[in-house]
Amino acid sequence: MYSSDKLRLIDNETFTLKISADRDFKILQLTDLHLGFGLLSKGKDRLAMDAVTKIIEKSKPDLIVLTGDSIYPFLPQSGTINNRKQANKLMAFLDSFEIPYTPVFGNHDCEMGSTRGKEELAELFKKGRYSIFTHGRKELTGVGNFLIELVDSCEKVLLPLVMLDSNMYGDNGWFFGGFDRIRDDQVDWCMERLDALKKEYPDIKAMAFFHMPPREFKEAYEKMKLGDKSVIYCHGSVAEKDEYFGISKHEGTFFNRAVENGVIKWMFCGHDHLNTLSLIYKGIQMTYGMSVDYLAYKGISKNYIQRGGTLITRKADGSVDISMVPLDTVVSTKVRGLKKA
Repeated sequence: MYSSDKLRLIDNETFTLKISADRDFKILQLTDLHLGFGLLSKGKDRLAMDAVTKIIEKSKPDLIVLTGDSIYPFLPQSGTINNRKQANKLMAFLDSFEIPYTPVFGNHDCEMGSTRGKEELAELFKKGRYSIFTHGRKELTGVGNFLIELVDSCEKVLLPLVMLDSNMYGDNGWFFGGFDRIRDDQVDWCMERLDALKKEYPDIKAMAFFHMPPREFKEAYEKMKLGDKSVIYCHGSVAEKDEYFGISKHEGTFFNRAVENGVIKWMFCGHDHLNTLSLIYKGIQMTYGMSVDYLAYKGISKNYIQRGGTLITRKADGSVDISMVPLDTVVSTKVRGLKKA
């Protein structure tokens, strides 16, 4: 666990991280690293780690958030199912930058057949020298539902970061059940925590980080293409084949409850490696983080518009700036079917 006089573990679901309120605080979102650390993935792992190194050197973050699928224990592509070894190597790599980082689980970190489940990986994530992680409430669905509250020198909460496990697959347990979602018990917990913060800080605004996009991301994109001016385009594109969104077939409540609650103003996800879209819908900016993956998608190394990171800057005046940190100089802003005004 990251050891610093700036970080405090309040309980099993809450950290406070002291920041300088009079300067910018930079959060780097990295997603879908898909590091295999196996016999078959050495070359692609090196490309991915080189990419991460360049992104970190370019953005110089104060905190790194990994939004899932950081490791990939899929035997045919990585050559190993040992996700314990993968997690240890991931943390050794991240610790080398001496920057605090915090992970959430994706749907591949504990792939079917891998040697360790989420509970065991969570114990490992807590041991990284610069890692910030806790299990969260045992009774909640998922592992790693917790808050990092960015506070000033007087312990005033400036910006809560909500970390959520969007789980893996649906009711069947594995891939054929389709993708899962943030479950209702997690939503209830999140909104209760935000309600408590809102009572103390009526104007508080929060960010949420998780792996899989909510269904409303696709809904907003389709409305925007039809000319709905209430949806605001910010950056990026949808480059998955047939404009694919890896959303759950189950209707989740997280987005609509967040709209009703009013505290979460920014959501960050990964999962769909070629989508980099960011847009504002119903007062919430939903952003696909730029992915790093060289391993999971066949031929993905020939693509370039998706590879990079996402830099989130909380400025001294409290405003927030979100920008892509591409490895290449060209970033697509193509939105298929969108008619120009």
